[in-house]
Amino acid sequence: MKKHYFYIIIFFIGSIVSPATGFASQTKDQNNKVILISFDGMRNDLTKKYVKDGNLPHIESLMKNGVAAKDSKTVTPSLTAPSHAAIATGAAPSETGMVSNKWQDPHKELANGESAFHQPLDKSPLWKEAKKNGKTTATVLFPGSNPNAGSQADYAVYYGETWAESSLDKLNFIITDGGKHTEKSFSPIKEAKMKLSLQKAKNREINILAMDTTDDGKTNYDRFILSHNRSASQDDSAVKANEWGSFPVKVDRKSAGFWFKLKADPALEKASIYRTAVTSALIKGPAGFKEEISSEYGFFPVQDDTKAFRKGWISREEYEEISSRFASWTTDVSLHIKEKYQPDLLMFYAPQIDHESHHFLLTDPRQPEYTEERSKKHMKYIEWSYKLADDVVGRTMDSLNKNDHLLIVSDHGMEPVHTILAPNTLLKEAGHLKTDKEGKVDAEKSKAIAVASGSAAQIYINKDLSEPEKEKVTREVENLFSTYQIKPEFKKAALKQYFVEMGDTLLQKRFSDFDQKTRQFFNYLLRKKEHPYQVADGSEQEKDHPNEGEILLLGAKGFMMGSGLTKAELPVIELGSHGSDPDRKELKAVFIAQGPSFKKDEKTGSITTLDIAPTVYKILGIPRPDFLEGEVPEDTLK
Repeated sequence: MKKHYFYIIIFFIGSIVSPATGFASQTKDQNNKVILISFDGMRNDLTKKYVKDGNLPHIESLMKNGVAAKDSKTVTPSLTAPSHAAIATGAAPSETGMVSNKWQDPHKELANGESAFHQPLDKSPLWKEAKKNGKTTATVLFPGSNPNAGSQADYAVYYGETWAESSLDKLNFIITDGGKHTEKSFSPIKEAKMKLSLQKAKNREINILAMDTTDDGKTNYDRFILSHNRSASQDDSAVKANEWGSFPVKVDRKSAGFWFKLKADPALEKASIYRTAVTSALIKGPAGFKEEISSEYGFFPVQDDTKAFRKGWISREEYEEISSRFASWTTDVSLHIKEKYQPDLLMFYAPQIDHESHHFLLTDPRQPEYTEERSKKHMKYIEWSYKLADDVVGRTMDSLNKNDHLLIVSDHGMEPVHTILAPNTLLKEAGHLKTDKEGKVDAEKSKAIAVASGSAAQIYINKDLSEPEKEKVTREVENLFSTYQIKPEFKKAALKQYFVEMGDTLLQKRFSDFDQKTRQFFNYLLRKKEHPYQVADGSEQEKDHPNEGEILLLGAKGFMMGSGLTKAELPVIELGSHGSDPDRKELKAVFIAQGPSFKKDEKTGSITTLDIAPTVYKILGIPRPDFLEGEVPEDTLK
């Protein structure tokens, strides 16, 4: 904590003695600007590997013309919300309140989960501080920048609502009159109806007209028109079979919609339509800004659709087209704001690497259905997501002006996992968690509950217990997790539950690994004694935050946490996870930067995610708040 005062004193004295020579005065005239892109889940080691292999040409160019850290260590736990809060504020989770992706509200009864992505930061983020100092700011999807939950940038775009999940619907076409559509069809016009069930809004029925536009004497329905009421309005969408189309849907006075692809044979004997989820964005800014973005770039597209890919509704190519469309929309909007409104600080976010890694990071032989062939196929999916990120970097680099500084960061890495831990099941078996007749947690009778996120879980003790009882329960729970061992029946069932057929030697090695790591099954940190939400360099915090659990559990390598009351050890559903020990190589993040203040082709040592905000403050030439924990990596600057 002492380093805070050092920086504050230096800045204060420098300002009084000679304001003209202070860094803020020098940089103000330079009109420095910062564009910061966070690629969620971008691993430092994989990024360097793909650069070495020549697969990320734009990031490679950025590194040669700027600086690249050896690696970037994030906060504990290494989760999206806490890590992005650290990037945005330069403060640790015990300061920002973002102690996890999900936590127990200290003012509500046990078993009440709160999502971090809809909560305000307790410490002022970069965009608020820059705005306070006369800078123009913009945020696009950056975690913690939800304008409805706290401080807002001058131009803010954030995730809105998901009004309907994706679907694959069969279509039954019958002959119709075509309504107000006057296009000629050489076969009788046919119509099918698609029901659109919306959450928290009135359901819709969409008409789909089929027309034969080929005068060849054959039945060949090749043109399809989606319409709200066959009125031939400007919102109608006309496509050919197997061609992407978009369809706007006004929901609760918000601009929403979905993308779709209609698949049918020429005679319409078999026809179906796949549509993405119906989504909308939250857009805040000056008068007319929301309408401008919607008019220029259309409704907010869905981020991905892994469910549809896994179910075979769409091909891998179509899946990638959906994700690429989202990345393009985000980049288009961000660069539009950059060009038209010229913000001093622009921070935007890209989730594709994190998403792909959660679902397809198959590199550990202990993971479900692992084979070398399947692993190679999955790693191509991961590599694709890094290439998509590289494209975003390339487009952004093309937009840079002489005073622009581009910072490429990530919040954490990603590691393969094979087993789900179930702390709530163990708490129930030990009598600390009680359920009602319906199997739901009984908030009054339970003494402790786990709230899980990724490979981390927080244990909350019932606030209604007396202090002696709280201490007793805490000690018992601590002992429960510190002495827990893998059950023998888990080993016996491993072959059936987990693994494809492999040699006995390899299976024995797997079991041996489990035995060796038994005492690392849960890594735990007791809040009051060990201050688990320490800053990334290891120094302890001097206070706790009400959002913190009494105990923070971190899974051993290969293990992630589950919130449900399932069996204590089950094979994972997702293949990649994060949230555990940020010292692990796979969980290290990236830091790459270029601009007039940075050296060229410079390699610097390890930094932390807490060092990013101080660096931005220095580039923009504005005072740094007194709560900052990080330091500026001075060797990266000219």
